[in-house]
Amino acid sequence: MKIKGQENFIPQVAVLPLGTGNDLANTLGWGAGYAGEVPVEQILRNVMEADSTKLDRWKVQVTNKGYSLRKPKVMSMNNYFSVGPDALMALNFHTHREKTPSLFSSRLVNKAVYLFYGTKDCLVQECKDLDKKVELELDGEKISLPNLEGIVVLNIGYWGGGCRLWEGMGDEPYPLSRHDDGLLEVVGVYGSFHCAQIQVKLANPVRLGQAHTVRLILKSSRMPMQVDGEPWAQGPCTVTITHKTHALMLYHIGEQTDDDDDDPSSDSDQEPKEPVTRDVEM
Repeated sequence: MKIKGQENFIPQVAVLPLGTGNDLANTLGWGAGYAGEVPVEQILRNVMEADSTKLDRWKVQVTNKGYSLRKPKVMSMNNYFSVGPDALMALNFHTHREKTPSLFSSRLVNKAVYLFYGTKDCLVQECKDLDKKVELELDGEKISLPNLEGIVVLNIGYWGGGCRLWEGMGDEPYPLSRHDDGLLEVVGVYGSFHCAQIQVKLANPVRLGQAHTVRLILKSSRMPMQVDGEPWAQGPCTVTITHKTHALMLYHIGEQTDDDDDDPSSDSDQEPKEPVTRDVEM
């Protein structure tokens, strides 16, 4: 909403997690899923008592190689961008749902389809040798890549339906991810099986770094990509991710699902704005 002189009346948004992934809802303390177990009155009460927080929003620009006259594809990103196996699963899921939408009737079915395509990719490895096909730059510095199949650029704490991808496991200290600091966290995965290991905390992702600007150059081949769960197949291109703006969100501290004390939204030095209008996104 761009109402000049009325910035104080821009709605602050709470997310009710009705879908399968719900990573943004989880990051903001609204839980990993909702199936009607909490009365509507309680949800509205939680919205009214929620704290205000900022969410970084990012501009994702995709410029196709060899088509300088063609207008670049521009998208907004709230959660994450990725190239590799998780984008491939999302693309296969999306294609299947478009063909037979009646089959996708519940979260359980949706997750079963994701599991099927993830298992299939473990055997086929359609995204192998990604490190030979792409170049990655963080704030202008070229990053040397190991033998990866996927790269994930994170704005929020959760990924893949509730996995803390950046913090991971183990004792090695890493700066916590924040959704309001103008920084992106970038990690790599070795494949679909590695993604599954990360989700059950049997393995760590490859931490590639944090940056204000991320540039990924796909030099050859076609690869699956996705922004906030919206997938597509992409040919040679340059993907540039830069900070766009902030969104005003509502953070619920009453029913945290993980890492209650570590979330940056509860920092005492934060200065939340007084809410005037509040919205619930469904």
